[in-house]
Amino acid sequence: MFNKDLLLIDIESTGLDPDRHEIIQLAGILLDKKTLKEKKSFVSFVKPKNWKNRDKESMAVNKIEYNQLQNAPSITQVLRKFNRTFPKNVVLSYYVGIMDIIFLHAAYKKAKMKYPFDYHTFNIWSLFYPYMAKKNKLKSRKQFAGFGLESMLEHFKIKVKGNLHDALVDCKMEAEVLRKVVKEIK
Repeated sequence: MFNKDLLLIDIESTGLDPDRHEIIQLAGILLDKKTLKEKKSFVSFVKPKNWKNRDKESMAVNKIEYNQLQNAPSITQVLRKFNRTFPKNVVLSYYVGIMDIIFLHAAYKKAKMKYPFDYHTFNIWSLFYPYMAKKNKLKSRKQFAGFGLESMLEHFKIKVKGNLHDALVDCKMEAEVLRKVVKEIK
């Protein structure tokens, strides 16, 4: 199916500007290149350095409060553990926008650590879009491009296990949708 395992990542942040905002939760799931079964997972909150710069709209979406972060490790500690958890010879994957990758790059730079991943990435949303178009499901004008993760979960009748906008829950749900789409297009 794929030439390398997929490392599906998701972040939650204090806003959308990687120069001003920061990662406050990082998650990843390593998916087997042939079966897409989960091989390893990782999740950690990150203690913010600039909590006062948070964007209220972003915080309303992720619902993360400072009391969840006050004893969390620093971004450097989280990235070191993330590096120990996953191999580097993977295809870094994400859902929808490239913001997760941009924030991850910025976090490594701020931590003065070398970014360990190849520049090739896989946006799984780019696979979901033609799938939804073929199924004539691009109807919602309220959502970007007519559908979001919730639409994919509803389409496949996948029950959310946990809270969406928790980075690990999002990774697990995205992986489940990826498995369903790949199975249908085979």
